[in-house]
Amino acid sequence: MNKSKVTVLIGFLVIFLILIASGCTFDKWNLINQKNEKTEDIVQFTVNIAEYNNNSYHVTGLVENKAHQRYRFVNMTVTGYNNKNEAISETKIIIPEVFGHDYATYEVWLTTPAEKITIVKLKFINGTKG
Repeated sequence: MNKSKVTVLIGFLVIFLILIASGCTFDKWNLINQKNEKTEDIVQFTVNIAEYNNNSYHVTGLVENKAHQRYRFVNMTVTGYNNKNEAISETKIIIPEVFGHDYATYEVWLTTPAEKITIVKLKFINGTKG
């Protein structure tokens, strides 16, 4: 082996040892819902809609983690609907952490051009378990 190949091999070995020592894993299944598959682990539990002027709505509530494992960095879509059940406002939120079989609060502001939001639904996008 020439000197450059040995140097590259030693470099890869050092990087590999650093990753192992840091606790980094190569477990691609740690991130839940990578392919945006349906999951029922994180669900909307309660929702409160408070209307303010200028068509602004302060939405608060709880999400429930039905799984036994903790979820971190939970990404969710929050959608506001009018009385005809048409989506009229939407935003995304991140909930930092929801422990297994527990609840977490969320808070978001939704705005609409002119219609009133009567229903709000949350949809789980993805999160990290563990």
